[in-house]
Amino acid sequence: MLSHLTGSALDCFEPTWLSDFALFVEGLEANFGSLNPVSEAEAELEGLHMQENHKAMKYFMKFMQLAACVQWGEATLLQQAYNGLVKCIKNDMVHHDKPTTLSGIRRLTQAIDA
Repeated sequence: MLSHLTGSALDCFEPTWLSDFALFVEGLEANFGSLNPVSEAEAELEGLHMQENHKAMKYFMKFMQLAACVQWGEATLLQQAYNGLVKCIKNDMVHHDKPTTLSGIRRLTQAIDA
């Protein structure tokens, strides 16, 4: 792999990378960004959960930032947004009409959270 490095990538090369591939990849990502930003955004979106002590606005700000990086449809994003909500908000949602859009679930969540 090192033989393919040129320019600034080669300038950033560190000899310690020769013995540890994971360290090599980590160094490249630290200096030049992710090797696969879409996959990383998808993984982060799947693991994103609203914390009990956080406001819905904070959750949805991060959610929308990640959603802009992936190629998911509205229905998948809607389901993922719901999956990441705290249990108390999900429990309160049963008393309302089910949101059918991402903006609808955001508005309802923020209203319940308020």
